[in-house]
Amino acid sequence: MKKISLFIIIAALITLISCEEPWTLATLDTSPSKSTLTLPTAGTTIVMSKATANDSVKFTWTAADFGLPLGTTYTVQIGKSGKKFATAVDVISSSKLKAGMKQSEFNAKLVALEANMDVANAISMRVKAAVSGTPALYSDSIATTITPYTAKDNLYMVGNFNGWKEGLAPQMNRNLSGLKYEYYVDLVGGSNDGFKFLPTLGSWNNDIGDDPANPGKLIATGEKNLEVATAGYYRVSVDLSAMTWNTLKTTWGVIGDFNGWGGDAAMTYNPTTKVFTATITASAAGKFKFRANGGWDLNFGDSGADGKLDQGGSDIALASGGNYTITLNLNPTGNPQFYTYTVVKN
Repeated sequence: MKKISLFIIIAALITLISCEEPWTLATLDTSPSKSTLTLPTAGTTIVMSKATANDSVKFTWTAADFGLPLGTTYTVQIGKSGKKFATAVDVISSSKLKAGMKQSEFNAKLVALEANMDVANAISMRVKAAVSGTPALYSDSIATTITPYTAKDNLYMVGNFNGWKEGLAPQMNRNLSGLKYEYYVDLVGGSNDGFKFLPTLGSWNNDIGDDPANPGKLIATGEKNLEVATAGYYRVSVDLSAMTWNTLKTTWGVIGDFNGWGGDAAMTYNPTTKVFTATITASAAGKFKFRANGGWDLNFGDSGADGKLDQGGSDIALASGGNYTITLNLNPTGNPQFYTYTVVKN
């Protein structure tokens, strides 16, 4: 009797299910709608400074519609106007339709974009809507004008190499993480070739040197001159958070397709122009990089193909075969600072 009852129940369920509408598989909309950035608005001008570093920058946008109530992540992106977001920088992400950050945080994103500091920049802005496993949707971009500020204080290097002229002390490269600085310089070496660091150009107030009791540590009172033992072209590095300094003696070369990426074509330093030069011959179009001391620990490429060098950056292209003069300039320039190179076909 129990078996018969169970059979009747199962049969009834099958009949009930068969009478329902056929099941359909939920799919994403084949023509989803993208977001719209609503804040900032097109034409917005944002001027940031150290004094307003804690002020807020707010972003809002409309929802993207993928056809289903999915978990969407929205990311505000910025790029240099006219570059079509080729080097887009992610600013902030949220699952909501708004987000905010401090000016100091937004300023760091402009630094990452290599925007020019302390001047107005034409910046494009958009929203990226993303759902796992589906192509991202990008909003139409808007044009804004943004002035970022130089957040990191300058540090200058003075010494025998520049005649101890504090008013002409070169600015060290501050475009590094934290409180780190570096400067590439040709030094004679020995006790007669000392140097120090200056927080203020043209002033000896709070000048920084080596700690006699702790070599390799920096102090501002009772310090002695820093020095290297032998002549050469050095990278001088400073970390003011740890109050340490160190040097790396370097030689520079070019390596690439032109020589099968085997060994370096040596570069020659010109003390007058303060740049390195090499002449190479390439049999066909190809790529190359700069590297120090015949190894890959310190090398430069150009990730943006913009003439600015990036440590560990992308290979640099040679458009065709031929004889080329290549220069490497490790004197920091611009704001933010960068190193440069040139490629001239002879």
